[in-house]
Amino acid sequence: MRVEVQELTEVEKLLKVEVPYEEVKKILEEITQDFKRKAKIKGFREGKAPIYLIKKLFKEEIEEKSIERIIEKTLPNAMEKVKLEPLLTPKLEEYGELKEGEVFNYSVLVEVRPLIDLKKEDYLGLEIEREKEEVKDEEVEGLLREFTYSFSELEEVGEEEAIKERYVGVLKFEAFEGENPIPGHSAEALFVDIGTGEFNKKIEEELIGKKRGEKLSIEVEYPEEGLNPLLAGKKVRYEIEIKEVYRRKIEELTDEFLKKLKLGFESVEELRNRVKARLIEERKRKVENAFRERLLDKILEKVEIKVPHRLVELKFNHLVDKIKEALESEGFSFEKLNLASEKLRERLWPIAEKQAKEELLLERIAELENIEVSQEEIEREAEMIAKGLKLSLEKARSIVYFNILPKKLAEKTLRFLIDHSKPIYKEGEG
Repeated sequence: MRVEVQELTEVEKLLKVEVPYEEVKKILEEITQDFKRKAKIKGFREGKAPIYLIKKLFKEEIEEKSIERIIEKTLPNAMEKVKLEPLLTPKLEEYGELKEGEVFNYSVLVEVRPLIDLKKEDYLGLEIEREKEEVKDEEVEGLLREFTYSFSELEEVGEEEAIKERYVGVLKFEAFEGENPIPGHSAEALFVDIGTGEFNKKIEEELIGKKRGEKLSIEVEYPEEGLNPLLAGKKVRYEIEIKEVYRRKIEELTDEFLKKLKLGFESVEELRNRVKARLIEERKRKVENAFRERLLDKILEKVEIKVPHRLVELKFNHLVDKIKEALESEGFSFEKLNLASEKLRERLWPIAEKQAKEELLLERIAELENIEVSQEEIEREAEMIAKGLKLSLEKARSIVYFNILPKKLAEKTLRFLIDHSKPIYKEGEG
């Protein structure tokens, strides 16, 4: 077998393989015999049809299966011969025809891990800004006020009473881009807690001072980096009618009020402690995530990482799938939304590229620091998956190695980096 490597880029190689006819002939004969054993041809018992008839009737299928098996059988040896370790499943680029007495040629695109030149000082002992995780009393009191708002009774106001902040308006609306309605962005009766910004800050500000029955036309310009691909970068016109208006009958937050709600809280103090504990947990998670991002960003600034295009493409497709799932969970059809694919790519590609770089960086640091996931942990995961999904242990192990192990290794490496970093707290914070 003759193997040649063509350097496309630092991380992309074209592997050209020439398979000797002797090996091609052997595989062709094996596949033909497989077809002979299984073929059901009128006038012959199963497996007894003559070989010339099998070759004639199943010529295309035999060639297709033979090519698949030739590549499957020879590719691992070809890569080993030229010392290529693929980062992704190699992609078949082209292949020749199967001809009597001739060698068979094929070529595959092989992406490899980039050479990442890292010194310990590039990733250990880095000074990274970190917020404090404390929660201020006013934040707790703010959530307690929201709690009383949530459980306050609503009473409808008269036609002459103007909307004030924290009134509730029932809106009929439809959104337009130019003269075209935006799919799924309309409602006959949407409840809006005015002043919270949950619907749209600009629209809610415009509603204050208006009355029941009034109609408004409000234009909102959404930023390019907006998360909703239906609205990002668009100038959207909202045609709104105020159908109903309600004010809240705010009750004082007391032990008696809480007991009346039957939510399991015996006192305001108990609720306050629960709210504070939840806020602290949320703050810890937010602070930790921000710290991790800053840490990875700082390391990435120090190194140059060439990323295979197809790895970024995989990350990009994963991001698109997540948006698609989110939209479909809201009852929208991704295909009918007519999202500008170029705009979507423009916004998501840099995110996908950064994710790919972070993955390769963490793999390299794990290699340098001999960070591993223990075999015992792998087996525990495999056993849990096998039991939960009713799979064989072998299939469960495959899922662990390809889907769970990389994430666990990345998490373990990131934890190592955090433990060896120097958090810098803002002066006077808290």
